[in-house]
Amino acid sequence: MIISSPYTQHNPRLTAVRWIVGTGLCVLLFALFRVQVLSSDRYISRLAEQSLRRIRIPAARGEIVDRHGVVLASNRPSYDIALYLEQLITDPKHQNVVTLATRSLRALSRAMGLPVKLTAEDISNQYSLRRPLPLPVWRDVNAAAVAAFVERASTLPGADLIVTPVREYPQGTLAAHVLGFTSKAQSFDQEAELERYYYYQPDNVGRQGVELACDDFLSGEPGGKTIMVSPGGTKVRELGDKRAVRGHRVVLTLDARIQRVVENAMASAAQPSGRAQCGAAVVLDVRTGEVLAMASLPTFDPNVFSPGTPPEVIRTLWSDPNKPTLNRAYGGAYAPGSTFKPVTLLAALESGAVTMDRVVDCRGSLQIGRDARPFGCWLRSGHGPLNAWGAIRQSCDVWFYTAGLACGVDTIDRWASAFGFGEPTGLDIGREYAGLLPSPAWKWRDRRERWWDGDTAQLAIGQSFLLVTPIQMAVMAAALANGGNVLRPFVIKRIEEPTGELVQETPPLIRRRVPASTAHFEDVRRAMLGAVQAEDGTAHRAFVPGFNVAGKTGTAEYDLHVGGTVRRINRAWFIGFAPFDHPQLAVAVVFEDAASGGHTAAPVAGKIFAGIYGKQIGTITGGGGD
Repeated sequence: MIISSPYTQHNPRLTAVRWIVGTGLCVLLFALFRVQVLSSDRYISRLAEQSLRRIRIPAARGEIVDRHGVVLASNRPSYDIALYLEQLITDPKHQNVVTLATRSLRALSRAMGLPVKLTAEDISNQYSLRRPLPLPVWRDVNAAAVAAFVERASTLPGADLIVTPVREYPQGTLAAHVLGFTSKAQSFDQEAELERYYYYQPDNVGRQGVELACDDFLSGEPGGKTIMVSPGGTKVRELGDKRAVRGHRVVLTLDARIQRVVENAMASAAQPSGRAQCGAAVVLDVRTGEVLAMASLPTFDPNVFSPGTPPEVIRTLWSDPNKPTLNRAYGGAYAPGSTFKPVTLLAALESGAVTMDRVVDCRGSLQIGRDARPFGCWLRSGHGPLNAWGAIRQSCDVWFYTAGLACGVDTIDRWASAFGFGEPTGLDIGREYAGLLPSPAWKWRDRRERWWDGDTAQLAIGQSFLLVTPIQMAVMAAALANGGNVLRPFVIKRIEEPTGELVQETPPLIRRRVPASTAHFEDVRRAMLGAVQAEDGTAHRAFVPGFNVAGKTGTAEYDLHVGGTVRRINRAWFIGFAPFDHPQLAVAVVFEDAASGGHTAAPVAGKIFAGIYGKQIGTITGGGGD
């Protein structure tokens, strides 16, 4: 006989449990149906987003060439030895990536005979943030190191040889300051890049010169590839890629041959013993404003910024007190000295205050107002009686003191402004210094001092507070040569697609006209011709036999403060143009610490003209001085 338990016949508690369990199962089944059926597309998409990684691949930068197609900047392959950390890990839960990587790096170092400078933090950051990407161990290794690695590659797990493009300057230091240099981008410039790419490999970006000015064109369009990774972040496979597009080609106005002539002439300058070779030179086409050459001393090799260069080498370059990376042609400001006298002469002639035949008896100095000390001429013994022709030829300060006082500071300022002094020239590369064109209003506003006649006299000979750049002086020389057209100088001639298709071209531009009469322009020009051609001319050492060069020297005194002491140095200048009858080129040369314009800058200018036009220079006597 079977006896039923009352608890099994009807138990309300058990019935409630059954309902709760059954309801829970129904909810669970519905949830699974919703996830797996109704929302499957959304979760599949999310899974893809979590497992797919987009890697940005930088483009190769475009070439920079001179006006004749000579390559000044291009790319070369860099052979880098790198480590793939994900290939070292077989059990992520029980293996330490830093320990494994350190062990592998020691083996690499022994095999290659090269020291490893990576830290545990470098390894950890790479594994956490950029695991599918290679960790560079050595960049830009030489051919011997590549051969050693290839021989031992099979015994070095996780190591690989990677080829990447590196910026190369095949002409070395030639036109270094115009070209500039590149380095890896330190940060993301666009938030969109962060959104588009999970792993970001930075581009080489321009840091100076043409590389910086044309960076948007040179950098090209980055490519990319998509990879699938495991939940642990390890790469499973590649799904596709997009090729990077090479950057545009930039054609410069520079002529590599002329650039080399200028740099060699600058390097050969006769400098006083113990003085640094610091200065700049510019060669302009007087018809268009094209910069045919631009040199700055001291110079540097832009190849030094390649990835394989030891950091201490670059630190030494940046800490050099002579600032070798500074382009003094547009970033250095100097008093022009007597090279400003053609402007003063033109201003005085146009005002009617003087004529070319006006004679002043120079006795070595001139008393001005109540100044206790007379204003001296560079030739302390005096030049004797001189008219304007002789005053330019022999650079007589006393004659120009009187001319400046006769026409007044406002007249000098007005004509100097017409030549573009006190403002940037519009050069298309670099941050250009505007210089300083002083005036009574400026002196009161800036110094709370009144303007004196002595200030006018000093301005008339290119000193006082006047500051100019070599590119401004080249533009001035070009304007004297072409009859008054103040040109915008430019370096970037045109930009082309990699296929050669024209993107844009820079047209010549006349910024303004100097409104002087043709007769007065011709007077000033012929006076400058005499300064070079005549044996007693201060610029005679720029003389080129059988070739007519017009020019003017200048020597501006400057007090150099070093370590609590003051040393007086000379800024040595030459400006000029040639050939005289049909001018083509204007030249400006300056040395920061030299003997004088006549002894230092003029011979360099002579070598520049002779080298450009294929002339010979013999031993030149005479000349020199201011």
